[in-house]
Amino acid sequence: MRFGFRLGLLLTLMATMAMAVPSVELPTTAQGTFVQRKVLADVEVTLVSKGLFRFARDRFFEWETQEPMPSTFFATPTNYSITVAGRTTTRPLNVDVTDVAKIFEVKEMKDFVKSVETTPPAGFPEQVKVAFKNGDRLEIELTRVP
Repeated sequence: MRFGFRLGLLLTLMATMAMAVPSVELPTTAQGTFVQRKVLADVEVTLVSKGLFRFARDRFFEWETQEPMPSTFFATPTNYSITVAGRTTTRPLNVDVTDVAKIFEVKEMKDFVKSVETTPPAGFPEQVKVAFKNGDRLEIELTRVP
C-alpha cells in the first residue's frame, strides 16, 4: 500500500474518532484492538489486518498492526513515524492533528475517499466504514479495552 495512501487512511480514522459527534465528549485517552478489512473491488479480494490502537487527545495517536505484517504508525501534533521490519521513518506532520477540519484537507483523502461512516453515530466509534472513489471499501472494527 502506498505510504501517502496509508497515511490518508490513518488520518481518516483519527478524524472519525475525533469527530464522532461534536456534542459528545470523547475520552481523553483510549486504547484497544482493531480488525481492518479492505475490500479490493477490482479483484474481489478482502485483505484483513489486526492490531492495537492507542491515543491521548492532543498528544498522540498510535496504530500498531500485528497481522499480517507488523508495523507501527505513531503521530503527534508535529510529526509522525512509521516502523516496518525494524526500520523507522519519521517526518514532520503537515497537518495539525488537533485541528480536525484541517485533516480533511489532506490531499490523499480528497483524492481517494468518497465517504466515511461511523457506528454508532454518537460517541466513540465501534466501526468505521470508508468508501473509496475507485469502489474499494474499508471496514474497521474498534474494541476499546481499559
